Amino acid sequence: MTTRAEAAAGGSRLLSKSILVFATTMLMAGAGAVFWVIAARLAPAEDVGLAGSLVAAGDSLALFAQLGLNIAIVRTLPESSRRAADVVTAVLVVASAGTLLGLGYALLLPVTSPRLADVLSSPVTVVLFAVLVGMTALNVLTDNVFLALDRVWSFLRLNGVLMGVLKVGLPFALAGAGAFGLYGSVGLAVAACAAASVWSILRVVPGSRRPSPSPELLANRGFAAAGYVTYVLTVLPLLVFPVVVVNALGSAQAGTYFISFQVAALLNVVVAALANLSYAEVERTRTHRHAAVRRSGLLLLAGSLAGCAAMVLLAPWLLAVFGEHYAGSGTATLRVLALACVGAAFNYWGMLRLRLTADLVAMIGTQAVSTVVMLGLGVSLASHGTVWVAAAWGIGHVVGGLLGWMLTATVRPFADDAPTPAEELEPA
Repeated sequence: MTTRAEAAAGGSRLLSKSILVFATTMLMAGAGAVFWVIAARLAPAEDVGLAGSLVAAGDSLALFAQLGLNIAIVRTLPESSRRAADVVTAVLVVASAGTLLGLGYALLLPVTSPRLADVLSSPVTVVLFAVLVGMTALNVLTDNVFLALDRVWSFLRLNGVLMGVLKVGLPFALAGAGAFGLYGSVGLAVAACAAASVWSILRVVPGSRRPSPSPELLANRGFAAAGYVTYVLTVLPLLVFPVVVVNALGSAQAGTYFISFQVAALLNVVVAALANLSYAEVERTRTHRHAAVRRSGLLLLAGSLAGCAAMVLLAPWLLAVFGEHYAGSGTATLRVLALACVGAAFNYWGMLRLRLTADLVAMIGTQAVSTVVMLGLGVSLASHGTVWVAAAWGIGHVVGGLLGWMLTATVRPFADDAPTPAEELEPA
């Protein structure tokens, strides 16, 4: 049984790390906001818009480039027999995938978006964009490696401080190069952070640097694939909903929804970061996992409710930063999106529980149901206003969380003690 002292110590560790993750996320968000304010002062609005589109595309491609390795590495690295080799393998795979996706995206721009194609009009800019997407993908991966290695302070120093300083400073040097200069300011800041992260990680991780994945990592290929599929299902509504709103309500309402969601995304990013931290913490816990999962659930609930309450109260003033029009038309939507982030926290907790079962079918099936509910409600209710689209996002998350909790509480319970490395290698 977990003693009161052990439970208190575990809760204290999780709380202190959560504060560091929260601080890092806020520094990253703040630096991003300051960057765009500086960009708007230094460059024409058209360049800012084009650069923003490239940044959004690069970020999305970087997430797709993870191939589930960002999740698998958190699961396997603490007990890996070849830690350094696993890190190097994941680094090479993810960076290569990101670069290839970036290259493919850039080469298709003349067909998909001629205006963006004008920004990447030379072989040099195409190659640079592809490389920077690869480095962005690498930075996403190293964030998870830091959590797996329990090096949250390194995460703060590099992602919070170093990246923030570079993002604020680089536009002054590169804004003169137009839209690609602005994109390059963001891309180079992320690339520098990614390179520093890899160097920092390999300094402390023992073992050969030869890219030869451990048996533990290879045994979790199915887990990585399932994690990747669930991720794609999670982000699909975020890609589809803006199109749904445009088609149903027009561009003006779509703008309101976009701005409201960008503000709510600040809370969602924090909740997602806490969920990743919680998962890494639970995977390092060898015994009394049920107690660790309960602590994680309480953390996610408290963090999401606190953020939701603040955003609901401050909604008009947060939107007024973007213009009085948004404050007038988007306040209700932002408040519903803030409530939806509480549902997202519940869904992340349910998925955490499912990951501990290693039931790949349950992981994919649960997220598929959640996504279908989101899209079905969003499409059918969009004509009634952006508030209902926001509600659809939240309801889908709640359904996913309920299903994940019910499955792990009944037919697919997870063990209180973590499996041994030998058990991890046994075929499912």
